[in-house]
Amino acid sequence: MTTDNTQQQQHWLETYKSLIALSIEGFKFCALVNGGAAVAVLAYLGSIAGSKCVRAPDMRVPMGAFLLGLTACGLAMVFAYLTQLRLLNETRQGYNSRPAHTIALWIAVALTVVSLAAFAVGSWQAVIRFH
Repeated sequence: MTTDNTQQQQHWLETYKSLIALSIEGFKFCALVNGGAAVAVLAYLGSIAGSKCVRAPDMRVPMGAFLLGLTACGLAMVFAYLTQLRLLNETRQGYNSRPAHTIALWIAVALTVVSLAAFAVGSWQAVIRFH
């Protein structure tokens, strides 16, 4: 094994590890912003619930969007796990022409995008309802 080949493998391994770390942080971010926003909306509604002077805005759409974002984030994590499990099995059994992990990977990516989009929609809808 040449030094160039060893360095290339080492670089590949470190890049793979950093991709896993970034994925984990992305899941944490999606869960934190959607969950935090849902809690903030509930806290706001709870604080004005007893007030006779202020009518509470209808926050069902923003809450639904934040809950969709949390659900999508959770499902993305499930598909990320399935991706890693399939990758492990493919590595053990040898790669075939069409790896099975790619479908689960793209589903996980799509669900993460849905989670971020749900947060954006929920946030915008909350802004609109606060007048």
